Amino acid sequence: MIMKTLVGILILLFISACSLFQTAEKRITEPGLIKQAPLPDIPQALQNQDIRFYCEMIVDIEGNVEAAKIIESSGDKNWDSLVAISLMNWKYSPALVNGKPMKFLLRRKVNVLFAEAKNIKLAEIICSNSTDADSAYNKLLSGEDFAETARKFSISPDKNKGGFIGEVDIQHYSNHISRVLSKLKINEFTKPVEYGIYFAIFKRLKD
Repeated sequence: MIMKTLVGILILLFISACSLFQTAEKRITEPGLIKQAPLPDIPQALQNQDIRFYCEMIVDIEGNVEAAKIIESSGDKNWDSLVAISLMNWKYSPALVNGKPMKFLLRRKVNVLFAEAKNIKLAEIICSNSTDADSAYNKLLSGEDFAETARKFSISPDKNKGGFIGEVDIQHYSNHISRVLSKLKINEFTKPVEYGIYFAIFKRLKD
């Protein structure tokens, strides 16, 4: 049997999102989705029908979801509550207002689709700036062990596990990162890629 996973497709609502701080003239770049957490299992009452909901998230200056709520139900309030918990684990690039990261109120419509899972085992190195990311990448090119490089350079909590993050459905990442990961062969690693305000290097591990 082919296992399916839930993929939430974000569609901009005709409701204006906004910075939580006002400026005289605003040049706004809205948060961009980097990685979504898996949605909860679909309850029987919602199966075999189109599933959509409207949500509101407060995205902080580092791209983390600070608060989330469902503002128009999917039709199952219990499932909505579980979805709101999942949304708290989604990761965005921060909003930019006049070039400066700002806390942002984001409203979105989510259409839920079924798609075949594309799971691979991954390790990651997350760096706070491009200089550290380039240094880590050069260490890897020179033959340094990925886990050791992660412990030296990564700011992720997973650094203590050598950057290991486990089996991940790459469809939960942004389209750009997902495409990069889909090309990885076992034991290959990526060049540094933008990961919100950070930079990431991913390695595909043996299944």
